[in-house]
Amino acid sequence: MYFDWVTWSIWLVGFIILIVWIFVPLKEFKQLIQQKRNEKN
Repeated sequence: MYFDWVTWSIWLVGFIILIVWIFVPLKEFKQLIQQKRNEKN
């Protein structure tokens, strides 16, 4: 079986971008919730 480095490296970069694209907004969303709670108190 031939291991295609180009295809796998492109797929891996795309997978990393997907993970970052999911986690970064989650962190910002948590910070927004904390700010709203702090304003209420």
